[in-house]
Amino acid sequence: MTLGENIQRYRAIRNMSQEELAQKLFITRQTISLWETNQTVPTLENLMRLKEIFGVSVDDLLDTTKEPSFNNKSSLDTICGALAYAMGVESPKMAAPANYELTNFVDKVFEGGKADRVVMYNPDAIAEWVYEKYPMLFKDVKKRAGIELSLATVMPSVTPVCFATMYTGAQPEVHGIQKYEKPVITIDTLFDSLIRAGKKVAIVAYYGASLSRIYLDRNIDYYNFDIMAGEMHSDGIAAANAKLAELILKDEHDFILCYNGNYDSAMHKTGPESIDALSELRVNSHVFSFISEMIKTHWKHHNTLVGFAMDHGCHKIDGGCGSHGLDMPEDINIVHLYQGYPAEKEEK
Repeated sequence: MTLGENIQRYRAIRNMSQEELAQKLFITRQTISLWETNQTVPTLENLMRLKEIFGVSVDDLLDTTKEPSFNNKSSLDTICGALAYAMGVESPKMAAPANYELTNFVDKVFEGGKADRVVMYNPDAIAEWVYEKYPMLFKDVKKRAGIELSLATVMPSVTPVCFATMYTGAQPEVHGIQKYEKPVITIDTLFDSLIRAGKKVAIVAYYGASLSRIYLDRNIDYYNFDIMAGEMHSDGIAAANAKLAELILKDEHDFILCYNGNYDSAMHKTGPESIDALSELRVNSHVFSFISEMIKTHWKHHNTLVGFAMDHGCHKIDGGCGSHGLDMPEDINIVHLYQGYPAEKEEK
């Protein structure tokens, strides 16, 4: 990371706008902007003042190689292998070792057996700090979760990159998506492993979303609703979630993925903690609770693993809006929640 990126990152960690930092340094906001875009550099005097304001060392500000020490230890790339393990299929060829906490949970909840059904509910951009700051909004999710996993997503912390890692188990330089672009992934994926094992897969998303595009060209049932990214509204989210409920009732798929980008869309426009954005979090929580109850009612003869699994976090930017994509705890640290529902045992 450059000096300018480090200044931007530490400023965002302290939830400080450019204007607020400028006031503390008795300089203009434009000067901060020039620093953060590496067009100019701070004087030694300003570097010393920055370290005091941020509570870091000058070495931390100048270090362009050291990885942040305050990110979660378990990587997002471990989830793919754990999902393959849960369903008893081979891990994708380039996947990292499986997340041991999730595999241990699977062994425990299914008593050494495997899940014959997996439902992954994928909301977008819900950060660990948001999860911890607003516990009441996640009360229904926590009540239906058997395990919480603190994870570090990958860089850049943007949706195509992160969801590519989630379902390939590979780092960005391996799966090939290293910026905000949506090409079809060509390396081995969890979906390819499931297909080879004779499993039936469904992906539910809106047209244009990363998850509707980066895993195309496979023997998957795609349900992509005609609603473009950036134009999310309640009807579109309702359509996707209704399809998810329909697929659960039909019980024809072994693995179902459903993407909801409603929180991400709201937080970019009005900020991560705006009323609009927090209302969308409540929607995500209700949807997960609803599908969990549906599974308990209609899939009693299946071993089912259900995941509430976001891709990356978010942070505030100038003007109160939200963003992500930086190597900072707010963007990197996320929490996944999983629950296992064992099949009911038949009475003899």
